[in-house]
Amino acid sequence: MKSLRFCLATFALFGCGDDGKTTPAIDAPKAIDAPATLGPAPALAIACADARADVYTLPGGLATMDDSHRGDVFHCAITESLTKDVTNAQIAAYNVNFQTTTPGTATSGFWTYRVAYRTERNTVGVARAEGDTAAILIIPEKPLAGAPLVVFGHGSVGVAPPCRPSHLDLSTGVDDQDYPASLMRLAGYGYTVIAPDYAGFAYGQPPGYFNAEDEAHAMLDATRAAKNLLPTMPTKVVFTGHSQGGHAALSAQTFAASYGMEGTLVGVAVMAPLWTSMAIWAAAVTDAAGLMTATDLSSVLYAMEYAYSAGELRDGAGHGVDVFQTAKQADAKAAILSDACYDQAKVSALGVKPSDFFDTHYATVVGYTCAASPSNPDCTDAEAAKWKARWISDRPPIDPNGAPMLVFYGGGDTAVSPQRAQCARKKIAADIAGGGTATIQYCFDETAQHRDIVRGPSADYLNKWIAFKAGVGTDPGACAPFPDLTPCAASPNNY
Repeated sequence: MKSLRFCLATFALFGCGDDGKTTPAIDAPKAIDAPATLGPAPALAIACADARADVYTLPGGLATMDDSHRGDVFHCAITESLTKDVTNAQIAAYNVNFQTTTPGTATSGFWTYRVAYRTERNTVGVARAEGDTAAILIIPEKPLAGAPLVVFGHGSVGVAPPCRPSHLDLSTGVDDQDYPASLMRLAGYGYTVIAPDYAGFAYGQPPGYFNAEDEAHAMLDATRAAKNLLPTMPTKVVFTGHSQGGHAALSAQTFAASYGMEGTLVGVAVMAPLWTSMAIWAAAVTDAAGLMTATDLSSVLYAMEYAYSAGELRDGAGHGVDVFQTAKQADAKAAILSDACYDQAKVSALGVKPSDFFDTHYATVVGYTCAASPSNPDCTDAEAAKWKARWISDRPPIDPNGAPMLVFYGGGDTAVSPQRAQCARKKIAADIAGGGTATIQYCFDETAQHRDIVRGPSADYLNKWIAFKAGVGTDPGACAPFPDLTPCAASPNNY
């Protein structure tokens, strides 16, 4: 028991955007400067006259959903703009907040739009239900000539509608956010960026937390939406993301050939991606993990969100609560979908530890015997076999003939630790070992923690790598390699 508790405790944050904070994901805006704005926003290929609030309402009268409507844009609102100087001031302020001193390197300001487009959820049987997502579209003031479209995947922020990242105002400083800092570095380099919320943050649709196919569809359909929005769509595309967004970007790489997209995918560049076995979510709720609702809010909530999302999207509406004890189901759902995003009071009220409110069979047989048992894992139980299949599908095989990949990890990361990163590397190596054309480059920032890896030299290198892979920049050269002697932390089991 001790070895398992240690393994899970050192990975208690599960590689997500909150990185252990117990405050809500969206904090009160903190003014950095009186934002100097650019002139009128460039015209898009479609009318863009909606109010910002309208973006989060689903209009009536949409055509019946099928593959031909993927990427159809149904709302567009012109929102904020930032000059190059304000962009650099924002970047510098985020760096100060996270004890780094790297200055902003933006060469461009940018305009933003809030848009909404149609996509599809994960496949159940042979069918895919409609999904819809809002997104931020960013147009740089001084675009890099020939630059690719960059699709950015965000880290974990909670799954209730108010938690969606597109709600954030980029013209003001917001503490403890990885998302604005990442977007500013990309747009400030001259990239056109589209950053989807993923399906399930609005429109009365269930969340799809760490559902690989669901995330991938939102990322891939972002390219279709961009083609509908932009007067001239870049011919090349790069997927990028941080933490959960790294999972979304890698998932998009795996589904790009089968689901399709607009443009040619020339690269996938991710930072601190959670590409570990999804068995972690069930292992987290066992008593062996030692997590407590009062002290491990993020870890417990993420495990709840994954299980709830999987039930809703794979078993049908109303089945997301099946993993919880009958008397606690309504309250568990309310905690997951709380407008506070990280609602300490509602989660703590469920019990002292996860096994106080998770279904006993799920916690003991699925969570421990199948997911976490370090010596004799057994998934022959029907329910355990069902969940094991889900864990495997939510870390799908990398396409061995897909786009080249760049993956950054941090030596000080307690969320996606180097040991967990090594498990991901082991899985990816097996996926592409058959002699395909896909390549992968790992970079290692020895001191970077989970959240500050998006703020310094690593982010600058990522921008240069994207330009190089798109054929509009020079080779950024070698980066510090991942330490190969790092062991893979074997529990939870690396399914």
